Parts: sequence; structure tokens; C-alpha cells
Amino acid sequence: MGAVRLLRTLAPLVLLASLSAVVSACGSGSGSSSGPGADGGSTPASGGTTTSSTSLELRPVYARYATGVALGPQVPKDLVDAMSTQSCPMKPTDLQGMLMECDAGKTVFLLQAPIVSGDVTKADISQIGHQNLYFLRLTLDPTAAATLDSKAASMTGTELAFCFGGSVLTSVIIDSHFGSGHLAITGNYTKAQATRLAAQITGS
Repeated sequence: MGAVRLLRTLAPLVLLASLSAVVSACGSGSGSSSGPGADGGSTPASGGTTTSSTSLELRPVYARYATGVALGPQVPKDLVDAMSTQSCPMKPTDLQGMLMECDAGKTVFLLQAPIVSGDVTKADISQIGHQNLYFLRLTLDPTAAATLDSKAASMTGTELAFCFGGSVLTSVIIDSHFGSGHLAITGNYTKAQATRLAAQITGS
């Protein structure tokens, strides 16, 4: 699809091309800012669920809003108005066939139908350096992994959100290193918090 859209704020969340290549962290309110979808502002995708899920979902980001960060002219004004007046935290809301929800940093996301829903077979936790900070490394079942890899091949520059429990945990910009074998969630997680999140995501 298109190139990476518009602004990128500092620390654009996470993507592990390898264990030593953590792109960024989530939940701090920082992230990369892409434009309104990978096709440069086409009509929002329809289909798929638009309600929050108790399973991990990987959803393409149509638009995001954070105070002081412009969305760009491709995002229709009615969507900009709805996102800019939304308070976080919030209950996930349907907006023109898409899902609107927040991350922990109070960024508002407008999300398209999920590429993957559930399908996480394993969530390992690993320590970051020698700090009391941990990240989750995710394993999808073979069918979901193949689906994600197939779709991601044509989505370079698209922002992909990791959604769980009614909020966005993190998001990444799909690039040539992206693949189902390099899915991770980072943030300011202690070992106990990371362990709990891993159990919730896998349903164990």
C-alpha cells in the first residue's frame, strides 16, 4: 500500500525484528503517527467486528488523534471532530463501521476490522536488560501466522494496533522486517504485570 503517513512522534511503540531490535514501547502515550489508512485516505474498511474483544486483535489503524498532533487533510472532518472530543479512558465505540478506542497514553485510535483475532498460542515474557521491565513475545497459531504474513506483505507503511480488553496496548508500523515471528508487546511492565497480561492474552 502507501508509504508511512505524515508525523511520527517519539518512540513509536513496538516491533521486534529480532530480540535486540525493539523499536519502541507502548502505553506511555507516545507512538508513530500514520495517516488515514495505508491507501492514502480511501473510504474506511467495512466488515468484521466493531466491538471490543476479550481476545488479542491486530487491527489496521485508519487514524489516530493525540492532543497537538495533526491528523492530516485526508481524514474527514466529522471523524476528526469525534476523535478530538473523545475523553480517555473510554469504552470502545463504533464510529462509521470502525472501532474507536484509546491507549494508556490517551491517544484515540480509529481501527479497521481485525486481521487476526485471538489465535495467540503462547506469550513468553523476557526481561529488558537488567531493569525490572519485561516484554511479551507472542506466538500465533499457524493459520493466523500465515494470514498475517500474507496480508502484511502488501501493507508496508500501515500502522497495526494490538488491541486487548477494550484498549490499544501498542502499535507498530509494518515494514520489511515485520512478520508473525517477530510480534512483541513492550511497556512499563514489571514481571508480575507482564506475567498477568500473558496469561490473560493466552487465556491460561
